[in-house]
Amino acid sequence: GDAATGDIVVFFDCHVAPQPGWHQQFQRLIGENYRRIVVPMITDLDVDSWSEKSSWAGQAKCYLTWDADFKWFESEDNYVPILSGGLLGMSKRWWNETGGYDEHMSGWGGENLDQSLRTWLCGGEIVNAKEARVAHMWRVKSDPRTRAHYRVGMGAAQANRLRAAMAWYGDFVPKLRDFPDMNPDRKAWGGGPWYGDISNILEVKHRLKC
Repeated sequence: GDAATGDIVVFFDCHVAPQPGWHQQFQRLIGENYRRIVVPMITDLDVDSWSEKSSWAGQAKCYLTWDADFKWFESEDNYVPILSGGLLGMSKRWWNETGGYDEHMSGWGGENLDQSLRTWLCGGEIVNAKEARVAHMWRVKSDPRTRAHYRVGMGAAQANRLRAAMAWYGDFVPKLRDFPDMNPDRKAWGGGPWYGDISNILEVKHRLKC
């Protein structure tokens, strides 16, 4: 995102096939409100032809759970509570104002929660571009072509998720103690929080008066 020179920054997973014209609604929706993150309809990818399967309307929305995770759901409105992760666009201005991605997260996971919470709590919004379709390759155990070809360090995803929760949960942080894997009271070997220093996120929070 920092290297982008255009007015709009778009992040797409590498295992997707954007459908013709996907960018048009992105441009229009972001142009209407620079504090807006836009996500497409995420559909099903035919791995053999690298084209969109026509049997599924797609999905775009997730909600947040108390243990700093996310689940898919559907509703009629255009608002998206929580991003799924790798398919989104925003203005470069909003990227710069909100500080981009948390540079201290590692591996995979949690960045979608952080981006969602910092957007909603800092005066932005997340909407679904229903006319923009991006076919996504889902993991299928029986198909080795869809397996991940990378490894995420042990506990990295949990630490990432907790970084987002500790920065943005506010008065609801005590709820995390109900989940042993997400207990914020655990310490790292050096004695500090096991999820690391979140002062970079808190700086954005205080600067934007979130």
